[in-house]
Amino acid sequence: MTYSIVRIYVYYATLSDMNSDILSIQEEIFKLIGNQKRLEILLLLENRELNVGEMTDMLGLRQANLSQHLTLLRAQHLVEVRKKGRESFYTLSDDSIAVAIRTIHDFLRKTHRIDAPFDSNSLFPIVTDPVCGMRFSASKAFSHIDKNGKLYHFCASGCESAFKASVKLTNEEHFAQTVHA
Repeated sequence: MTYSIVRIYVYYATLSDMNSDILSIQEEIFKLIGNQKRLEILLLLENRELNVGEMTDMLGLRQANLSQHLTLLRAQHLVEVRKKGRESFYTLSDDSIAVAIRTIHDFLRKTHRIDAPFDSNSLFPIVTDPVCGMRFSASKAFSHIDKNGKLYHFCASGCESAFKASVKLTNEEHFAQTVHA
């Protein structure tokens, strides 16, 4: 009978150690993703692969700062890197981290009665220039035009001019133009 008690104790002690290890790792992960920019990086990489240049544009970070964040995320196996020549492309190691972030977000929205959209497209909108087809972050657009409630984003003045030449704009639509210098 004593042998069974010892065996049960060893079994529970081993489970307790394993749970403690997992909780310790979980604590480190929560500390890591407790930074808003790292949360943004993880959500930005949800269901897509991006290079460092694309991420710096979308997040508004300097490359050195982004690299520091990515190094920390890689160290905890949250993101993976693929090298192609001089470029580094990043993806999530596992999509379940984005699911966990969304679950926490949904809990907070519900608990604090916040009705706001939460998807990577609204956080980091990627637009396509209707003239040249270039894809870029909306925040980096040279300008945009609101035509009949639809926004058209342009990468440069040439594309904007070509669009204006091909589409007749009303005075009101000319007024809705915004140029980012």
